[in-house]
Amino acid sequence: MRLDRNRQSGFRLGRFELVTGAVVAIGALAIVVAEHRRPLRRRTQAEPNRELVNLAMGAASALAIMAAETPLVGPLARIAEERDRGLVRRLPLPEWGRDVAGLLLMDYTFYLWHVLTHKVSLLWRLHLVHHVDLDLDASTALRFHALDMVVSAPWRAGQVALIGLSPRGLRLWQRFFFLSILFHHSNLRLPEGLERRLAWVLTTPRMHGIHHSAAKDETESNWSSGFSFWDRLHGTFRLDVDQDDIAIGVPAYRDPADTGIGRSLSMPFRSQRDAWTPAPDHP
Repeated sequence: MRLDRNRQSGFRLGRFELVTGAVVAIGALAIVVAEHRRPLRRRTQAEPNRELVNLAMGAASALAIMAAETPLVGPLARIAEERDRGLVRRLPLPEWGRDVAGLLLMDYTFYLWHVLTHKVSLLWRLHLVHHVDLDLDASTALRFHALDMVVSAPWRAGQVALIGLSPRGLRLWQRFFFLSILFHHSNLRLPEGLERRLAWVLTTPRMHGIHHSAAKDETESNWSSGFSFWDRLHGTFRLDVDQDDIAIGVPAYRDPADTGIGRSLSMPFRSQRDAWTPAPDHP
């Protein structure tokens, strides 16, 4: 009987994977097409060179996740489900309700991790590679140093174990997270009224444009990656800066050569400038 339940569970998970995978693929394509048709900010860098660099870094990061994170979080999710361990396993909810609660807790604890990547100097050395991009679009959502992904793996494992995320809940969060970071990094101009309404729930392109500003006080806002109410909860929400007034990037790295594949990959291992002090030759 247990074998039958496992087979049924595997069948449901397989169907879930197929449906959510299709949703993510269609959603990602729609975001990329839409941001090119309705750009929010004027591009400053030559394309497609910048996008190709970001895609290459994204591929390296994906391999790092497969090597360092996936072998940790997958088994932990199965243990949480089979042994009934973790915070959401204590909730008097049906399984789908626990998956939703798990997604919310994953999103909130990722908000906390994002703050740490800016506040802890070692983590910032890695996360800076993401912020030196001089334009912001969906490709920037992939622009992370592979070592950044490796270092974040223990935090992700702790999230899954503490929350008690099931395998289905894990896949739900992963796909929601991927689609949401593509969306809020995108250069997509939404009607301003619509975006202000969306920003009550979701992290939007204008919100994240402020977070990628070269002004430090603007960067230290809008830390949310999925749901925007974490920023409202912590008083870090901003939607008061016109996108035309934002310089994307950080003051210390305004030379496009700094964002190339070689310098980006070696950046955490070299002597770094203070990100918020303008370089002498690029005021």
